Amino acid sequence: MIFESSHCPDDSYVQNKFCQNTVAQANVDRVITPERVTPASPDSTRPKLPAQTTQALRQVFLFTPSRASNPEIQAALVKLQNQVAAELRSKGLMVQTVPNGLDSTSAIAWINRRASSGSLALSIQTDAFLNPDARGTAAFFRAGNPKLQQQAESLIKQILGDVPTLVNRGARPDTETAFGNLPFVRQLKIPAIALSIGFSTSPQDRTILLNRTQAIAQGIAKGIVPKPIEQRTTQIRIRVNGQLSENQGLLLGRNAYLPIALLNGLTIDFKRPRAAQLITYRNMTYIRAIDLRGAGAVVGWNSPERTLVVETVLPNSNRIGRVMGRGYLSKATLQAFLQQNNPQALRAFPEIIDLYLEEASIEGVNADIAFTQALLETNFFRFGTTAQPDQNNFAALKEVGVSETATFPNARTGVRAHIQMLKTYASIEPLAQEAVTPRFRFIARGVAPQIEQLAAYYSADPRYAKKIIGALKQLYQYQFDRLS
Repeated sequence: MIFESSHCPDDSYVQNKFCQNTVAQANVDRVITPERVTPASPDSTRPKLPAQTTQALRQVFLFTPSRASNPEIQAALVKLQNQVAAELRSKGLMVQTVPNGLDSTSAIAWINRRASSGSLALSIQTDAFLNPDARGTAAFFRAGNPKLQQQAESLIKQILGDVPTLVNRGARPDTETAFGNLPFVRQLKIPAIALSIGFSTSPQDRTILLNRTQAIAQGIAKGIVPKPIEQRTTQIRIRVNGQLSENQGLLLGRNAYLPIALLNGLTIDFKRPRAAQLITYRNMTYIRAIDLRGAGAVVGWNSPERTLVVETVLPNSNRIGRVMGRGYLSKATLQAFLQQNNPQALRAFPEIIDLYLEEASIEGVNADIAFTQALLETNFFRFGTTAQPDQNNFAALKEVGVSETATFPNARTGVRAHIQMLKTYASIEPLAQEAVTPRFRFIARGVAPQIEQLAAYYSADPRYAKKIIGALKQLYQYQFDRLS
């Protein structure tokens, strides 16, 4: 709530006491701030703003302060917030909504932990006042910021353009509030605007809010992103599984989009996650390309050709966890990935990648899974948990009859033991070399052809398989990005 005046009426003791209590509560909440009737303080007394560079808007944070005293209005504001989020996403922006129930201090901290350049925060709320004739929509910005003032003016203009029955209270600096500032626009690391849709105590404003949320949401979205999507997009080419598509994609900001109709011909099991971003352009729906990564696709960008590159057939979701078979990761990828995550590993074990590729090939084991499991078990060959580097044990293999981790004479033997252990669980085929894995004769053969099954025998961690699969997907995307 952002009161129109800090002066309480003199009509009666009861009314005056109610107003004073309400203003006092506003001082406690700090999201709620009465407006001053005095002019704004001169620039010399205003807090200095941090230097900001012009940055294209990419992300919007939405916050609806909780008002438990009026559940009907609160429900309407939450509905409005969700509609604003949908409108902004359709314009190509990322949107995050502050979880319901957080107070203003917690909401500010929540946003600051996630904020980055190119972001804007918007608080959507209502005012209340003793006089039911008090009406109007206002947008409050941090005093002394001309860019935010223009943004606030654009919001008011677009909202009233879509809902002309609202009353215009204007774009106003936060120094015109009774407390002299608004924490929401002062304490955030990113630009912020506090938007008051109207007065919940006004029958007219209340009726508009309860019945015109979609129109208000469209006005807010247009106020934040005034340019139509046609003026902010560039058409790009799409290459799917090595073939140039006859359909074109869109480049909007830093994100590439492809027609959602293309998914019908892709060999992926795609279920749209909640965070998947859709936009509409010339009556066609597009999906943000990076959202396909959660469905097992790898996505890259070929900058010289300005082409979105999507691969879905290598490897597919059914084969990614198969222990036996050919891997897809190259030596160069594994080496670059390990160097990036732990440069010391290749100094301690300079042949480790060659060893995994060679030993896996001999036994027909998927080297991708074997090496990824080794990364997980050794923390990128840092060790320090169940084994030490001089034990050459890269998979936490145990000795027979004891709980201690096994020790191997050299790195090749340690890798061979790991590969043989995987084959023993995943296949009934005989080993190609003499067994060096300690518990070979005690393992039931062929019970775990998939990594999801192996996890039940190998680790007590219920998320063990998911961790390996997640790391595998990261490696596939890493390789794809290097090649794109």
